[in-house]
Amino acid sequence: MSRLQRVFAFSALVGAGACLLGTLLFTTAGTNDIGRELTALLILALAIPLIILGLVGWGTGYLRADSTRLGAALTVPPVLAVAYIGLSIAGIDFSPVGRLLLIIPTSGMALVVGYDLWTDNTIANDR
Repeated sequence: MSRLQRVFAFSALVGAGACLLGTLLFTTAGTNDIGRELTALLILALAIPLIILGLVGWGTGYLRADSTRLGAALTVPPVLAVAYIGLSIAGIDFSPVGRLLLIIPTSGMALVVGYDLWTDNTIANDR
């Protein structure tokens, strides 16, 4: 894994941690606690681009290294999520079935990454 690819992977992990913190702050805020809610929204607004750019950069590194399955699994779901959000902002409404564009690729990403980690672990144990 190249150094730039590690930086993108680290930024995706930092973004996921920040997203977890923002979600925690947002859900524990009281009814009149506007400061905590605004802080949580600011953290989420900074975390989501970190996650998206990190995953796309990380996946692009795998695509360049001829690991197409893992690269596509890391790159496609964030791109589809951005496309879905952009189309929703543009006024194109999706039915609840159309929201599967976000759920199915993300679930597939988790399966492919888990499978890749599992096969790498079994290869390392066989050596």
